Order: sequence, then structure tokens, then C-alpha cells
Amino acid sequence: MAKVDIEIVQKILKESGVDVRMAAEILNQIRDAMAEEAVEREKPAKKQMLVLVSEPEEGLPKDLTGWVVQLLEDDDPREVADKIVDVAKAFNDSPKGQRMPVESFGDAVQGIPGKYYRESDLWIKTREPVRVIPVKNSIGRRRRD
Repeated sequence: MAKVDIEIVQKILKESGVDVRMAAEILNQIRDAMAEEAVEREKPAKKQMLVLVSEPEEGLPKDLTGWVVQLLEDDDPREVADKIVDVAKAFNDSPKGQRMPVESFGDAVQGIPGKYYRESDLWIKTREPVRVIPVKNSIGRRRRD
């Protein structure tokens, strides 16, 4: 829908010969509707990204895999794994989860629909595990001779 400036509406109402009281009432209704719309359109919550790394029973290997997860900026990143476990339990209690239950963390990330995660303010960005490669932070600048 096109946005029209209130002054333009006021000018058109005046030129059309609409009663001054009626024009004022119409303009007040437009202002009220604009105020309600401004309240409805709140800014989206800020989010942070997090990489969850899969740790096998034997400990961390050289070749790491993980998933990228997004959560609200104010949430504690240390609680993400617990939230995913809670989502998996809720999914396993659902009719679809009873037919095809998830049994591992990887299955939970890959197999559970996004609506279950959104209820817990989580967004899974990579369903398939991605490789995580550690790198040194220094680049090692060359000397000028």
C-alpha cells in the first residue's frame, strides 16, 4: 500500500469541500491508525551466532564438525545445548517424534522442524554438520629490509 503524507490528505479534503469538522475527524483517525501501525512494527530482536562443535566420546579430534546456531543476543550461549536437548524431548513427545524419535544431538539438529526451535528462541542455520578448522590468529608479517 502506498504511503501518503497527512498534509496532502488535508489539502485534498480542503479542496474537495469536506466540512472542517469532518476533515479533522478523518485526519485524527488517520493519525491514530498510523500510531497503531508504528507500535505493531517493532524492531526484530538482535541475534548472535554460535558454532556448536560435535565432541565424540573419545574427546576432540583434529577433524571437527559442528552446526551454526543463532540465538537472541541476551541469551546465554552456554545454555544452547540444553535448549536443543529440551526441544528434542518435546519433539519425541509429539506424535511425529513417537514415530521417528531423535536419539542423538546430530539427529536433533538435522531432523527436528524449525518451529520447535523458534519456540525456544533458537534458529538452526546449518542442518548438515560443517567442518571446523582451527587456524592461528596471527598472520605473520614479513619484515622489510
